[in-house]
Amino acid sequence: MDSTPMPDPAFAPVEADGAHPPYVLVRDALAHAIAAGTLPGGSRLPSERHLCTQLAVSRGTLRRALGALRELGVIEASERRGWQVRTAAFSHAAGGAALEGFTALNHDLGRAVTAKVLQSRTRRASSAESDLLDVESGATVFELRRLRFLDGLPVCLTHDLVPRAVAAGIGAVDFTTGSLFAHLASTGHAPATARFSVRAAPATADQAPALDLAVREPVLLTVRTSLDAAGAVVAHTREAYRADRYELRLTLG
Repeated sequence: MDSTPMPDPAFAPVEADGAHPPYVLVRDALAHAIAAGTLPGGSRLPSERHLCTQLAVSRGTLRRALGALRELGVIEASERRGWQVRTAAFSHAAGGAALEGFTALNHDLGRAVTAKVLQSRTRRASSAESDLLDVESGATVFELRRLRFLDGLPVCLTHDLVPRAVAAGIGAVDFTTGSLFAHLASTGHAPATARFSVRAAPATADQAPALDLAVREPVLLTVRTSLDAAGAVVAHTREAYRADRYELRLTLG
């Protein structure tokens, strides 16, 4: 067996863009390498000297970027191995996820957010859906199904139901890059509170190929009912996340 250690990955020097501090550019470069699998979950980060040389930044800038990645839950400090990539490559707090939305939250973290629209249509709600959305039976709803990507990697499948009454013009939105929550905000129905739950389950035959998983590999299933400031339900969302690319963090008390 060849025991020759793998060489440390190469990085392009970060270039100032005038809009972001250097540490943010370094943070985003490392986050992209982690998301893309160049630095896989459980692996040790290259030495600070190597990273500083490759990225052409000072030790202070690098350490600030590493601290930011730790705060995001992307890396962790190990007494024996230095900085180590956490197994879950994408991480966020439930409060932000519930109220800010997937697109805005991940844009704020420097991630490229895109989607493949699997279904987009207006139809009548079933009796059960009418109860979920607190609308009259048979009310018109907008249904949206997407496969969502972060930095080009498939992360989750989403299924949204929105009462048509709160979503004027929604059919014209390009949801390959557009945000459902941003559109709701533009119509005066920004989510203000939410009921949120999460559980683990094996991937189904439909979910597995979309998320590049084997059938019955673990996924995390979330259900979120979003309400506006007046207490009206504005969206009911079901999501299936790859368990190795998603981490949910809660602050209790």
